[in-house]
Amino acid sequence: MNNNAKNQLLELLQNLGCNNCINFKFICLTPNLYRSTIIIEFPNGQVICENVENESKSEANLLVAQHIFDRILSNYPEFLVNWDEINIEAQAGDALIKLSVYLSNQSKNSHDKSKQLQQLESDSNLAKVFDRCKAQGNLELAIWGTNLSEKRKATLVEALLWRRFSKQVFTTNAPMELEILLSTLQS
Repeated sequence: MNNNAKNQLLELLQNLGCNNCINFKFICLTPNLYRSTIIIEFPNGQVICENVENESKSEANLLVAQHIFDRILSNYPEFLVNWDEINIEAQAGDALIKLSVYLSNQSKNSHDKSKQLQQLESDSNLAKVFDRCKAQGNLELAIWGTNLSEKRKATLVEALLWRRFSKQVFTTNAPMELEILLSTLQS
């Protein structure tokens, strides 16, 4: 991240797909006093607001960004996204998708299984799963904004599949759990 608090804040919001969640306000109170305000309305309903008054217009802008960024760092760890970790979980989730298709009884031959797999694990299908689950109020997706790319939505779905199904898959009833996983991916 860039050392400038405003850039760090904007990068954090971009990682969440929340580019449009921030509102900057600036008011000149007197010729030598300025108020800078930042309001962030996250998709999950949380609102974070900070005001700073300063004799310097640029100082007020820098300080308010630093205050709100520090507040997020210390009080809202759910907004600190580590895409490296998510990508690792997504790769594991992708493996679960593959496993579920190849162990499923829905298709009998390898050609049909391969075709089903291509459709289910495509970024466009997984992004639709993301949108559907988010619209249904899935709490795990509540923090994510509307500006996520199709690829990021797909990556998140794969990571969430890993988080949700990995423990169940490694049991004696794994085939049944994988069937549930498959139905999660299908419309």
